[in-house]
This record gives sequence, structure tokens and C-alpha cells, in this order.
Amino acid sequence: MKSKIEIEKLLHWAVRDELPKGRPVSADIGHVIGRRMRARPGSMARGLGRMIEADPLGYVPGEPHRDAEAVSDALARLPTAMSLDCEDDARELFGELAAIAEPVVPALMAAVWNPQAIVLSCSAMGRRPPWRFGCPVPYQMFAPTAGRPRPIVHGIGADGELVELRKNEGRARKREGEYALAMLPRSPLNWHDPAPLHIGECRAEWVAWRQALDLLVADLAGKLETIEVQPSALPLMPWRDGASRARLIKGRDLGRADVEPWLAPKRERPAGKPVESPIEAETIASYNRASREKIKKTVAA
Repeated sequence: MKSKIEIEKLLHWAVRDELPKGRPVSADIGHVIGRRMRARPGSMARGLGRMIEADPLGYVPGEPHRDAEAVSDALARLPTAMSLDCEDDARELFGELAAIAEPVVPALMAAVWNPQAIVLSCSAMGRRPPWRFGCPVPYQMFAPTAGRPRPIVHGIGADGELVELRKNEGRARKREGEYALAMLPRSPLNWHDPAPLHIGECRAEWVAWRQALDLLVADLAGKLETIEVQPSALPLMPWRDGASRARLIKGRDLGRADVEPWLAPKRERPAGKPVESPIEAETIASYNRASREKIKKTVAA
């Protein structure tokens, strides 16, 4: 009976445990896809001599499992280039940050990712592409000048186009203020820590990695001898599909919320007065005595 293994764990086992067997100790990760050395029958002596001569560190002992070799062949068939089809796909990478990410959309449209390299790197390091980030911090943009940096301020010109504004001087400054309010002055912000472009690139890597896992599952279905590969349960876009949302309930007294019978507490209410501990009883008695003494002194005075 075949063992059911999720695709991500299967890749960790194949890339980290099995496929390094038989390769040079100093070899790079590329040896796990299509560059594994297979010894020919009857040539072990000559092969061993060439191994030692080619790599002084020697070779990793053992031979990869046949299922691991099938995984290697499937990895070699993964696409090596992926790009975004349209700008809406780029905006989907930002989720709640889409309002500040519009300036970086063209840069993402020109970028290319390598799903094969991403899967190999993540499998070898036992990690996933990062997708969860904090909110970027806004910084005011300044123009480089010889003296004190000058803040960049934009406004709407007479033709309706966005133009850069300069500070008013003289009478115009007294009449309209530092900038002409009729031109709707605003200072553009530069978002960093992390930058929106970095967030978009990392989340695009996640999508490429996640889609590559589905391709591997379809490619390896029925081809492994001892393993039945299982698809990944991870969402394609966890920042949009799998993010948990807090629910706010307004206009309802939660103290009177209806409780299902099987969720109601089963403890019975004790009969009579609650039992006081000796320390609690002595504390109450001391408080009462002090109160009576204070009342007597007040009346005597």
C-alpha cells in the first residue's frame, strides 16, 4: 500500500535527503535535476578514480530512491519563467495595500520569476516564500538641494494636470499662505519598511511556488512506486483567500447572547451562602471593628 505524502513534504524528502546521494559533496543544487551521476556496471573502479580526481571532497554515499529520481525528473520539467498577465493580477498581490501600491505596478509587470528555481530553493532550505508583512511606513519626499532639503509638493494646475508647486513669496504668501490652496497642494509619500515593490515581488514568488506545487502533483500522479502524492492545502493567495478576518458585532448585548444547550455550563449553583475562608472572615471582622471605633470617636467629639 502506498504512503500518502503531501507534495511539500515529498519535496523536502527528495531534495534534502535522497537526491544529494551520489553527487559531489561540493556540488550545487542543480545536481538534483538532470545532472545526477549514474555509475555504469563494470566501471566502478574507473569511476571512483575520476570522482576523487574531480572532487577532492569525494561524493555523498548511497543511491537516491527511485521515487526521488521521479521527483527530480518532474522538477526538471517545471517552467523556468513566469510573468504577470495583466495589471489586475499585479494589484491582486497587495490585497489591503493596493491603495498605496499603484506606482509599483509597472515594475511588477516587467519582472520575470523562475518557478523551478523557487521550488528548488524552498525545498532545499525547508521554507516557504514570505508573504506576510507589516504595514509600510510613509515618508515625505524631499528634493535634493545644496542646502536644506526642499519638500516636494504637487498640485493641480490650470489645465487640470499635476504640477510641482513652489512656496509662495511676498504678497502671495500673505494672501494665500505657503501654497495656493486652490491648487490642492499635497506632498507625495514614499512608502518603505517594507517597500510595496518588495512585498509584491515576494508575494509573486509565493504564487509562482504555489502554482508549481500543483503542476508537480499533476505530473507525479500515478508515477511513484511507494508514494501517493497529495496536493497542498495552502491557499494560492493567503493574504486574500486565507486571511482570518475579525468580526465586529454592533448593537447587541453580548451578555444576553443566546447559548446553545450543549454549550451551557453544567455546574449547579451551590445552595446557601458562599463559604468564606478564615482569612477572608478575619479581614471582614477587622474592617467592621475599625469602622465602629471610628464612629464612636466621631460621636464623642
